[in-house]
Parts: sequence; C-alpha cells; structure tokens
Amino acid sequence: MTDISSLARNRTDRRSLLKAGGALAATGALTTFTFGIRTAGAQDTVSVTMWGNHPEWAEPMQNLIAAFQDANPGIEIEFSASPGDQYAAKLETAIQGGETSDIFGDQEGGFIVRARAGGDLPMIDLTGKVDVSNLTDAARGQVEVDGVVYGAPLAAYTVGLAINNTVFADAGLTPPTTWDELTSTAQALKDAGVAAPIVLGGKDWVHPYFMYIGLSSTVLRPEGVQAVREGTRALNEPEVVEATQLLLDLMPFYNVGFEATDYTTAKAIFANNQGAMMVAGTADFTGYYQVNPDADLSFVAWPGPVADSTITTTGFELLYGASAFSDPEKQDAAAVFVNWLAGDEAQQIVMDTISLSVSKNITESTDPIRTQTAVAIQGGDVPVWYAVPELNGSVTVTQDNHGGLWTGRITAQEFADLQQAAVNPSGA
Repeated sequence: MTDISSLARNRTDRRSLLKAGGALAATGALTTFTFGIRTAGAQDTVSVTMWGNHPEWAEPMQNLIAAFQDANPGIEIEFSASPGDQYAAKLETAIQGGETSDIFGDQEGGFIVRARAGGDLPMIDLTGKVDVSNLTDAARGQVEVDGVVYGAPLAAYTVGLAINNTVFADAGLTPPTTWDELTSTAQALKDAGVAAPIVLGGKDWVHPYFMYIGLSSTVLRPEGVQAVREGTRALNEPEVVEATQLLLDLMPFYNVGFEATDYTTAKAIFANNQGAMMVAGTADFTGYYQVNPDADLSFVAWPGPVADSTITTTGFELLYGASAFSDPEKQDAAAVFVNWLAGDEAQQIVMDTISLSVSKNITESTDPIRTQTAVAIQGGDVPVWYAVPELNGSVTVTQDNHGGLWTGRITAQEFADLQQAAVNPSGA
C-alpha cells in the first residue's frame, strides 16, 4: 500500500494540475494494469469503465467489483489502474479530451475544487441517487459540496502515531494521550536508553508536515479547522502556535541527525525497535512489516493539549462519481455502483482488504491496525489539510520553512504566521 510520503507527493502533483486549470501536465505513455469482469450470457448488460490509481490493489479491487456484479448482474465493469504518480496527469488529459472513465475517479479535494470553480464539471450531480448518510463526516465533506452529492470515496487513510509495542513494554510505559504525557513519556523512554523516543524523518517535509497538522488539529478540533477554512479563526492564534512550539520542544527526543534522515531510514529505525513512536498513516504499516516481519506495532491518535482531545487526520483514496462525458445509460449504471460503494457491504470489503472504510458503521476489520484506527478516529477526526482547497497552501509553507524551525532561522510564531498567510478562506 501507499505510504504517507507517496500520498502527500501525489496530492501535491494533483493540486498543481488543478491550479493550472486542467492543463496537460505530463507527456508520454501511461502504464496501466487492466482487467475485465464479465457476466456470462448477459444479453442486456451495461458495460462501464472505471479507473484506479493503485495497480497493487488489483486483486482486492477485482474482488470488490465481483461482489458488486453478483448483486447487480446487469452491470459489468472494466477496471484499469495506473500508478499513482501518473494518475493525475492521465485524469486531467482525459477531462480535456472529454474521454474519462464512465465511473469517474477524482483525487481527494477534487470535487470541492471543481464544484466551487464553476463551469462545466466532469462529474454529474448524483443527489438522490447516492446515499451518503452513513459516510463519516470527513468523507461526506469530500463528496457533498454545497448540498450537492457528486459521489463516494473508495476508501480512507488516517494519520496519527505508530507505536512500537516492544519498546514501550520493555520500558514499562503506555502510549501518551496528552501533550504533557507525550513529553514525559519521551523523557522516560530516553532515560530507559531508547535511542529515538520519537522517530522523525526530517530530510523532506512529509513527517514534519503531518506532525504539524496533527498537533495543530488537536487544538482546533474539527469545528476549529472548519472555522479556519471559513476565515473566522486563524492558524497564528496563540494556542495554535503552541502546537508548533511543541515540535521544537520535542527536538531532544527525535532520532540523532533527524534533520538529514530520509523516510526509508526513519522507517527502518522504528521497525527495528530502535524507536518508540513515529508519524504514520495506516498504509505505512505494510512497509514497517517489510522491514521487520516480527515487529509488534499499534496505532493511536495524536495526543492533545488536554485530556480527551486526541485527533486523527484522514485523507481519501479516489472519489468515485459518474462521468459527465458518458451517455445516460452508463451514467445510471455508474450511479448504481457508486451508491453500492457507499454502503456497508462494500465498505466492509474495503476495510478488510484495501484500506480504511469511509462508513461510520464499519469499525472492525480482519486487519488489527485498521480496527485500532477506527477506534482512534472516534476521539475526533479532521481532513488532511491538503485535501481541502482552503488549506492546501500549508504544504508549500512547510516545504519551504520546516528546516528553518530546526535551525532557529524562524520561530514557531513566524512559522504560524506564514501558514496563516497561505490560507485561502472560503467565507462560506
């Protein structure tokens, strides 16, 4: 599965394409993996196409589509998947040419950006055809814009803290739930001889970014993040600045040389029991187990400034809708699939075999990390900031300035001021 480093970079590419107004962003052939699922002997079957951005998910996607076709024998789906780093260019090129897949697959934040930009949309209004009432609030916010439903997400991924259970058990400690506990636990781990109480890959912006938005979101809470998006709260308010200051205060507990540590090295430090805590998305755990198949790991939400203020940040895999370029019969078939995808049968399959469910009814999985994540989300959850148009400038600010935090070139307040200056409030 894709780790948060790849996810973040892919979303950055997608934002650049959208900001360019859908201009062609890449040239050359796109590698795809394709399979079709056919209904034997069907005479009046509607055939629709569907694109994905995870070729490595071929088998579970095939099983998901097969389950849909068992329930809807009049519809067959031809699915193809391009590598994630190529998908954004493929999609925007197809939109320009009016030839997208019938089941339209947009990247997170895409429906919001496109709908609010106005003009002719590549997806159609599915209000009344797709039931989004059981989606999580964050998932529903991705596909319902100003009261109009455009589709449903395939799946979610959530970012919080990975815990190395072996290291914690050896030190006789439990995972922290507040900022004070985070600091005291890190100190206790250091006193116990743990080389890296907190593992941080600081060479690029990804780990600092997710740690920054996670800790800041514990202060703001979901309603506060929404208020920042609307322009009624700010990222440079004193209590929010404290989250950035905490990043600095925790520096003595990061791995030695964290400023020059890349993601792959950080992953190995953590998985090999040299580190106790690490920024992680749910998909990162596959990589940890590749490093150390015997690793004993778990997932918890970001600790908050006070008790009962933990938070997670959640992003989404492709948002599926119906293409505006398809004929009505295919649009209707696409709507049937998308409505099924939003339901509990489909989302249990997603939870067990692909990634996190976007249904608030699905809280258990055959994968223990996903079950732990579903529990962690209940304490509070917000969209990853780059998935909403008002806050996606936060990535560029972090890219350009996180190194200045570690060297003292800029203060926590100055970093927060830069973040606030990059907010594009909706005023809605």
